Amino acid sequence: MLVPRVLPPIDTLPVLLYPPSYLDGWALMHLLELLLRLLRPQRRRIALLFTVIFFATLVEVVLFPALVGALFNLFEPKQIALRTWMTAYPVFVHAAAWLNGLFQGPVETRVRVLAVIIAVTLVIAVVRSTLAYSRDYLGQYVGGRALVDLRLQLFERLQRLSLTFFESQRVGDLMSRLTTDVALVQQLITADMTNYVAAPPIIVMGLAVMLVLNWKLTLFIVFFAPLTAYVISRTGRRIGRLTRSQQERIADINARLHERLASIRVIQSFAREGYEIEQFRGLNESSFDAVMRVARVSALAPQAIQFVSTAAFAIAAAYAGVLIVKGQLNVSSLMFYFAVTQRVGVYFVKFGALNLRAHQSLAALGRVAEVIAREPHVRERPDARPLPPVEGHVSLRDVSFNYGDGDAVLTNVDLEVAPGEVVALVGPSGAGKTSLANLIMRFYDPNQGRVEVDRYDVRDVTLHSLRSQIGLVPQETILFGGSIKDNILYGRFGASDDEVVEAARAANAHEFIANLPQGYDTEVGERGVKLSGGQRQRIAIARAVLKDPRVLILDEATNALDAESEALVQDALDRLMKGRTTLVIAHRLSTIRRAHRILVLSDGQIVEQGTHQELMAREGRYARLYRSYGEAEASPG
Repeated sequence: MLVPRVLPPIDTLPVLLYPPSYLDGWALMHLLELLLRLLRPQRRRIALLFTVIFFATLVEVVLFPALVGALFNLFEPKQIALRTWMTAYPVFVHAAAWLNGLFQGPVETRVRVLAVIIAVTLVIAVVRSTLAYSRDYLGQYVGGRALVDLRLQLFERLQRLSLTFFESQRVGDLMSRLTTDVALVQQLITADMTNYVAAPPIIVMGLAVMLVLNWKLTLFIVFFAPLTAYVISRTGRRIGRLTRSQQERIADINARLHERLASIRVIQSFAREGYEIEQFRGLNESSFDAVMRVARVSALAPQAIQFVSTAAFAIAAAYAGVLIVKGQLNVSSLMFYFAVTQRVGVYFVKFGALNLRAHQSLAALGRVAEVIAREPHVRERPDARPLPPVEGHVSLRDVSFNYGDGDAVLTNVDLEVAPGEVVALVGPSGAGKTSLANLIMRFYDPNQGRVEVDRYDVRDVTLHSLRSQIGLVPQETILFGGSIKDNILYGRFGASDDEVVEAARAANAHEFIANLPQGYDTEVGERGVKLSGGQRQRIAIARAVLKDPRVLILDEATNALDAESEALVQDALDRLMKGRTTLVIAHRLSTIRRAHRILVLSDGQIVEQGTHQELMAREGRYARLYRSYGEAEASPG
């Protein structure tokens, strides 16, 4: 896909901005923009960090090498000769005269100078350590803060994306982006960021000092720079491609693990353990191969950079030897020069290695940015207003809907539900029952028509104000890890203990909760696995009771329960429905018969509606469905 040549804000980037196999220049610019946005709140600390880096660079490439040169000048005193352009400045002339007086004085004077140099060296060592500590700490703080913000942005975006997005994604892949990809980004903006920022000024300032000291030697070394830059650029791009492939293999493993562990009962019931182990073995080996491809390039590239740097240093040293033999260079000047060269060389090699890791991190950041750049399919309008407390009137006006490019799920549906009315939706699978309920919750928007609550178009009000007044009790009850009390409180944070207990009583849950060893503080386990299906469902109902919604949607809430549990849950639902507008998606006869009105859906349209008695008297689709439900309920098991 072509990348747009206009740079929009990062939160409106196209979903497929980042190509699957590489990052081109424009995508890289977007990622750098994202990094800058993450770092912007830390701009004061970043300014302080750059100040510290500046002074640390002075110490690294000027003061310490100068002290090395001074020490060798004491042992082999030579006249300090100024370059022609320096003689025009009195400060250089006086400084040279003073230094020559020190270095060429009697032995006693030079010993005292040696003691001063050693003392100054110790002081500078303390300053250097302090600056290095400050640099590393500030870098970790700035990077760590940016990482926290990045992880929060990613989680926040996932929370606000529409169901359409999650239906096309694997949970394991999203988990991989939240964990392994973010961990690779962490490598860039915490551990490596300080050195990545510090290396260029040290290299630039060091080269400037080297040019001043001996431009001929410096040209020998700089001659190898393009080759090193080529190695860094070429291997960096390859590392980026391989890292993305590696992260995708890890995402495959996470997705398979999540799916298979959640379905372990099915796997064991079909005796497919061996098959699953072999399938996982293949994914595991594929991931290992991807990791080793990255490892090969990561191991080879720094050695290539090191070799080029060593070759440059060796050739420069050989040329320096020629200059010394000819008397054009003294040992003290050479030691000063090589001390600077050593620091520049160390940071040049380090910068090359950092650049490789930066490509790894940017590849991972690209996968994270793909999610952050996603826009919800269902979005609030800029002028959306809060929905006031509603009575519970629900309307669908000429509503048509389909998922993506699929066939129509609902076609020209008109529906009016009065406040307090209980309406049952029945029909075969795929008739559009759940889709109709999802439109009322505004999990999706219709392709045509309007969905209204108390005459307000749901697209004109805020999502929070709409959904906070609608309660949903699904067939598959989802409880969160934590206590029973925590799960009930999810319906309304801040409710008192008495209100929690009252909600549990209304849901026929208080008795079994009170009999548990830790009562309401009992841990339910992941997804409520420590409780039975009926117990989980009653806790979900208690959660809905505490929320106290005006509109209630029951999506086959008793479909998977045994007779005893169903009776308790149905009794709780009867109390919950009292006085509330309720849409019931149900197969159970008991639930259908309690409805004020029954709608029969088929192929996305309402084909029949009326009371149970009216529909049975017509001997139409409802009567046939009802009898089929009755036969299913009456059958053994």
